[in-house]
Amino acid sequence: MFKQRKNPRVIAWTQVYRRQHRKGVADQVQKKKTRKTVKSQRGYAGLSLADLAAKKGETPAARLAAREAAINKAKQEKKAAVSKDGKPKGTRPAGQTTAPKVSKQQMKGGKGGR
Repeated sequence: MFKQRKNPRVIAWTQVYRRQHRKGVADQVQKKKTRKTVKSQRGYAGLSLADLAAKKGETPAARLAAREAAINKAKQEKKAAVSKDGKPKGTRPAGQTTAPKVSKQQMKGGKGGR
């Protein structure tokens, strides 16, 4: 066939043809099936899946109302704390002021905050 300049891939009885066209392979190996990924939902950050679904399902108006209720509750607690002590929490006496915060490197005489 070589001297006749014939391509062995075209001639049906040659070994090259049979290999290329997968003839006579008794124990063909089947292609492995790939697994399809399955999406699943789960809770995160301390919230269960039911809590997340409830949050997602609530309307913006309900969310705003809950936010305002929380703000009002915090204000009421702050007022209660002020009325109990007589002075608001987090305030300093009149004569005391805080010095500006200076880092350790500035105290040691750094390069002037470049």
